[in-house]
Amino acid sequence: MLSAIVLVLVLLKAACGFIVTLDAHESMCFYDHANVSDKVTVSFEVMEGGFKDVGVEIAGPDDDRLHYSKQDTLGSFTFTAMKEGRYQLCFDNQMSTLTPKILMFQFHVARAIEFYMESSKRGDDVIEQAAVQSMINQLSAKLGAVKMEQEYMHFRYRGHLEVSDMVELRVLAWSIFGPMMLIITAVLEVYYLKQFFEVKRVV
Repeated sequence: MLSAIVLVLVLLKAACGFIVTLDAHESMCFYDHANVSDKVTVSFEVMEGGFKDVGVEIAGPDDDRLHYSKQDTLGSFTFTAMKEGRYQLCFDNQMSTLTPKILMFQFHVARAIEFYMESSKRGDDVIEQAAVQSMINQLSAKLGAVKMEQEYMHFRYRGHLEVSDMVELRVLAWSIFGPMMLIITAVLEVYYLKQFFEVKRVV
């Protein structure tokens, strides 16, 4: 029972994604520590703002640049850490002059199986099998990707719902405004014609 609870907590922790707002000319960096042979997974997607593009940079210890692009809308990268140390993920919105960007990303480090084979490196004694831990890591990464995709679809659904509500309001307003203008125009025309054909007698 305890192992099942720990398994659920590990999956929830690994599946978390982040949604941030990047203002114009702003840069934002995130960091995580990785050991040698750890699997580092980075995925992101710009959901709203301008042309939906941001600058992305992934760097390892000693400022080793692993990936860089000035304009990206979405991306997913998985690599094996060659050095132990702090890895960083940076987004920048330097290309935009006024428009902020809303983006969703996941930055996940999965420990190598060798890490769990040495009991002195583990912080718990619940999960004893290294093979089980390796499968948990893989499942966690996939669950995080699924959760991120669901959040993105929910965000798009809300955007489409707002557009639909706005269109419905405009159609309703026009359906009321159109007949009212038609009635007013008809009344004015009848009044004008009545005045035009009115015969004035001089007494």
